[in-house]
Amino acid sequence: MKLFNLNKAIKDDDAAKSIGNTFPEIRDKLLNIIQLQSNSSNSLAVAGVNQKINQLPDVRFSEAVSNTENVKSLPWLLFPLGILLLIILSKPEIITQSSKRISQFNTEFIPQAPFNFVLDGSNLQAFKNDDYLLSVKLEGSSIPTSVYVNDGERKLKMASVGNGLFQYTFNKIQHSKSIQFEAAGYYSKTYELNVLSRPDLKAFNIYLNYPKYLSKKSELLSNVGSVQVPEGTNLKWQLSTSSADSVTINFNSSDKSLALQQVDDQIFEAAKTAKESEEYTISLKNANSNNRDVINYRIDVIKDQYPKIETNIYQDTLLFSVIGLGGNISDDYGLRRLNLYYSIDESNFMAVPIPIDIKQNSQRFYYTWNVDSLLSEGQEVSYYLQVWDNDGFNGSKSTKTGVFKFNVPSKSEIKSEVDKVAEQTKSDIDKTLKDAKELKEQLDEAERRVKGKKELNWQDNKLIKDLIEKREQLDKAINELKEQNRNNELKRERFTPQDKRVQEKVEQLQNLMDDLLDEETKKLYDELKRLLEEQEDLEGIQEMIEKINNKETNLEQELERTLELFKKMKLEHDLNETINELKEQIDDQESLIRETQRPEDQEEKKSGKQQRLEEKNQYDNNKLENNSSQELKEKQEQLQEEFSQLEEKLEDIKKQNQSLKNPESLPETGDEQNLIKENQQKSKEFLENNQQDQSRQKQQKAKEAMEEMAAKLEQMQASMEMQAMQENLEDLRAIVHNLIKLSFDQEELMAEFQEVRQSDPKFVELSQKQLKLKDDSQIVQDSLLALANRVFQIASFVTREVTEMNERMDKSVEYIRERKKPQAVAEQQFAMTSMNNLALLLDDVLQQMQNAMADAMGKPQKKPGQPKTPSLSELQQQLNNKIEELKGSGKKGRQLSEELAEMAAQQERIRKALEEAQQKAGQMEGVNKPGDGIAEKMEETEKDLVNKQLTEETIRRQKEILTRLLESEEALREQELDQKRKGETANDYEKVIPDAFENYFKLKEQEIELLKTIPPKLYPYYKDEVNEYFKRIGNTTDNIKSE
Repeated sequence: MKLFNLNKAIKDDDAAKSIGNTFPEIRDKLLNIIQLQSNSSNSLAVAGVNQKINQLPDVRFSEAVSNTENVKSLPWLLFPLGILLLIILSKPEIITQSSKRISQFNTEFIPQAPFNFVLDGSNLQAFKNDDYLLSVKLEGSSIPTSVYVNDGERKLKMASVGNGLFQYTFNKIQHSKSIQFEAAGYYSKTYELNVLSRPDLKAFNIYLNYPKYLSKKSELLSNVGSVQVPEGTNLKWQLSTSSADSVTINFNSSDKSLALQQVDDQIFEAAKTAKESEEYTISLKNANSNNRDVINYRIDVIKDQYPKIETNIYQDTLLFSVIGLGGNISDDYGLRRLNLYYSIDESNFMAVPIPIDIKQNSQRFYYTWNVDSLLSEGQEVSYYLQVWDNDGFNGSKSTKTGVFKFNVPSKSEIKSEVDKVAEQTKSDIDKTLKDAKELKEQLDEAERRVKGKKELNWQDNKLIKDLIEKREQLDKAINELKEQNRNNELKRERFTPQDKRVQEKVEQLQNLMDDLLDEETKKLYDELKRLLEEQEDLEGIQEMIEKINNKETNLEQELERTLELFKKMKLEHDLNETINELKEQIDDQESLIRETQRPEDQEEKKSGKQQRLEEKNQYDNNKLENNSSQELKEKQEQLQEEFSQLEEKLEDIKKQNQSLKNPESLPETGDEQNLIKENQQKSKEFLENNQQDQSRQKQQKAKEAMEEMAAKLEQMQASMEMQAMQENLEDLRAIVHNLIKLSFDQEELMAEFQEVRQSDPKFVELSQKQLKLKDDSQIVQDSLLALANRVFQIASFVTREVTEMNERMDKSVEYIRERKKPQAVAEQQFAMTSMNNLALLLDDVLQQMQNAMADAMGKPQKKPGQPKTPSLSELQQQLNNKIEELKGSGKKGRQLSEELAEMAAQQERIRKALEEAQQKAGQMEGVNKPGDGIAEKMEETEKDLVNKQLTEETIRRQKEILTRLLESEEALREQELDQKRKGETANDYEKVIPDAFENYFKLKEQEIELLKTIPPKLYPYYKDEVNEYFKRIGNTTDNIKSE
């Protein structure tokens, strides 16, 4: 149309002329109006235009059209109409779209593109805070390579994914928006993308209300869905939501769900008691959707576990009197009680509560169970432990150990064990004595080899090191020996109590064993070891070996004495037991005599019916049947076997007696033994022939022979002891007399040496006298050692003192030969001091032996009517008066020496009585030792008296001793009164608990002290860790038998 200028518009003037020509009534009016309108800026012209418009008449344009002329032109219209029809058939939208745009003029019409925008499966609905994927597909003949989406704020390029599909992701979309696609300059229509709200969880709280029995405060957990709680805990959920209409908790372990109640605007709550572990999810709903994310939470329910118990059992196989129960008990939340259950017959179990601390979840326990009152020889007890927890939800649960058993051996088994250990102890003492002799020989060799050397070679060093090592082994053997003997004597006393006299000897023998190793000798070996390591003081090594060699002489002598006294003690034990067994056999034989007697027919004192006679006959027949000859014969055989064993013991006693250095005079019981065996054998033969009367007669004779034999042995035992005590007393008196004479002679000789010169010929004469005294002292030593082998009361320090005396005299003789008078006199003074000490010590032993002899004879020293024994303060007052009188008397010489020696002995006896009182007081609970420090002052006085030094200081010290004695006696009386007010004192023998079980008590003390340092509000985890620590160290340190 442009090409042919067909679309050129007609001008307004031409149109007005044409209209005027067509409608005469208009003429040039329309033309004039157009012309006037062009000058519209003139108001007058505007008014003229408006007037002309009003004058224009109404016309119909259809009248201007000539139909005739149009019909003539109709053929010309067929061609365009055909083209229009063709367009309508092929592309009708060209016609329809145009008309639609004209009719819907206020609607946006996008220019038609050669392709179409097709939304790919999108529903144009998104949820707030979600990512939304927008997809559009282009369909058409020509597909552009780029597509954009316009959201009203920005133009965003979409990603091509192939096949005309384009996508764009709106991240975390927040609100609704209008979108339009653009590609190659063409636009799609505008779409509305609606953004909806999902229900969402804003805050998540769980309130944990624990069971009351846990004593645990409630907790609040925020934004935590998975919890671990004890069984029985009440969980309360409180959820704060947004856009939620309802909230439900779904549990996976069951089909049930828990609907939460809305308690406030978007606040929901629900509660549940935790019984089993389970998973759950939280579901939120509104009209549009559920919550987007489904999260699995878990409730882990910690079941209240059964309590645990680990036991360490110590069973006293020494005295069979104590069972030590120890170990660990624990529970996850708390303990309620611990009981011991025991039964003698395994039917009815008795309960014994064991104290525990219910505030601790894990703890050690220990309990000393005294079973000596429950069990006798040959009995057995079954027992177990049971512990309960504090489970308040399911009810208290318990765990118990397996059943333990503890049996006391029979009397014969115990005796056999005691005898076996005693024999082993004797063998060990003998072996130890041999080792001590070997050590002494090596010491002699070492002393010989190092004497005079300027340095030690490798062999010398090795020899001394071997000596030290051998001594250490010897110490260990002696300690084991002491412990073995102590335990065996405790067992003997537990099951076969001895009389007081024998028990005192047992204690004295044990004291001798305890004194075998003195601390001074140990220090000498330690010093030798140090000197050997330094290798600097050879003279010191030589001197130390010499001192040790002298000490080892004492050890050898004391071991010999211990062995001899042990043999003597074992002989007495075996003899006592043999006599007791013989008495038991007499009782058994008497019982058998009664059982063997046949009932004799006796006339009834009153006439009775025949029925009574029949009943009596029936009774007799039953009794005869029960006491059949066969049963009686078996019992007689048993008695024969027992007597045969007793004869073997008598033979063993005779052998033991022969092994003594001074054998006792044992009675000959061969006739009685033969008579007993003969009558028992004949009794058995008569029983075999059912001759009970004759058997009974032989049994009676056997019993009488046993009684004669027992009487002979008892008489021998008593006379043997009395004779030995008398002989020992006489020997001891002679030794004490010789010691006193030796002391006076040494004192006179020492005074003469002080006045003589080395060049004086009298010096040689005095030297001969010293040698004579040395020989006399050796005689005293030999006599004393021989007596010590028979007398238990002589302590080890007595034999050591006599050795010290002889050593001093030897050195004195050596210095005299070298003409070293000052040193010789000093050694004489030391020797005299040892003599005086020995005299005092032996005088005390003499008193003990006299008291023991008086007790054995039944003649106590204190007779009725005698005055009350004076107190220590009264005796001290008497001694003080004597000292003051002697100081002013002016006495000299032998008379002075004798009185001073007597006073020193008296002061020593007072001191020992005080020390004994202190020892007894120290064993009493709540009683302080009386007179601490007084004994030391008394020893100073004894030294002054022995050395003849009576000064004003001595008098002042004696007055102070007396004053403090009076004060201590008054304090002791008050304490004794307090003890009486508190109650009676238990008389049970001391329970011996082995060192292994004592570890429990030490460990518990440490545990208590540490727990005191832990703050009471400390988180329980750390307390549990402390308990686990104690459990670990307990398992590594306890040397206790686990059952």
